[in-house]
Amino acid sequence: MSLSIYKNKNGGWRGDLEAYGQRKSKVRKTKAEVLRWAQEMEREFFLNYSTDLALNSKIVLTVDEALTRYMNEVSLHKKTAKKECQRIKYYKNNLPFVDWPLVNYKPEFLKQWEHSVMNRSIRPLSASSVLRDYSTLSAFFNWCRLDKGWIDFNPVQNIRKPKKPEHRDRRTEIEELQGILSALKYVPGTVPTTKMQEVGLIWLIAMATGMRSGEIVNRPVNEVFINKRYIYLPDTKNGTSRKIPLDDFALQLWSLALQIDRKNSPKVFTVSDSSRDTLFRKARKEAGLEHADLTFHDSRHEAASLMAKRIKNALTLCKIFGWKDPKNALIYYNPTNDEILEELNMSQGLSKLLL
Repeated sequence: MSLSIYKNKNGGWRGDLEAYGQRKSKVRKTKAEVLRWAQEMEREFFLNYSTDLALNSKIVLTVDEALTRYMNEVSLHKKTAKKECQRIKYYKNNLPFVDWPLVNYKPEFLKQWEHSVMNRSIRPLSASSVLRDYSTLSAFFNWCRLDKGWIDFNPVQNIRKPKKPEHRDRRTEIEELQGILSALKYVPGTVPTTKMQEVGLIWLIAMATGMRSGEIVNRPVNEVFINKRYIYLPDTKNGTSRKIPLDDFALQLWSLALQIDRKNSPKVFTVSDSSRDTLFRKARKEAGLEHADLTFHDSRHEAASLMAKRIKNALTLCKIFGWKDPKNALIYYNPTNDEILEELNMSQGLSKLLL
């Protein structure tokens, strides 16, 4: 593309644009308006060019069409199909210039989207959310490049991404635990009779075992082995199976869960994962913790931090939590200062020698 911008004697600005064998000029009041016109006109030149290619029997695939193909051929066959398909539909409706030919899509269009969603006044996206979107989009563009041969580059790889936020180290305070359980109307040690109470028991199981919400909520009865003291997960987030060992407390919690009136349902719990999320958020608000930065997934941090005090071999902890990289232990193990002091006081080797 060739763009020349210069100021006229009358104070206006003229832009001369040439791209894809097409030329056009326009006068605007300001230089910024000329630049906007040039961007829109370049897009029109591309579309005209793609039309000419199509008329010449050459296939021109737009970003929108490629996203649809990816959704139907790849996303629908994933465990996270529903969530990813929803996100791809969002891209189709919100990414800039999705009607451009895929081969001409530019990295700066993604940066334009990033700046827009991170700086909007209503519900701006966080850096972690944008990074998750870039991960999905990178997988899409790599599929177009490696599997389909439609493009020879990945636009996501050519942009500077937002800085990755620090890992959460949120622990659950005893007052928060009691407040939310009270809001859920669940008394520890009892068999739940309502969906709200089920959420209370599910939360306790998560903190006792380190299991994810979906792993608990969607667990069928035939994968709970009380006599052998473990829960079997045949297909986990990282694509492998694993067994969750049950200590005395976890064993008691799962024994209570198995007594729930399931009305012939094959699953242990009657609440769905989406309802679990809604009820937990509602209870958190009712307990006055709406702005306390406490999430259900923080239970996994709590479980890892508590287990690490008893399990000295980091590889054993990785086995329980299903981590393939031991570095994950550093992410989820978040001891409090009091817990660190307690461990230090238990092994006062130097003081015993000197005093």
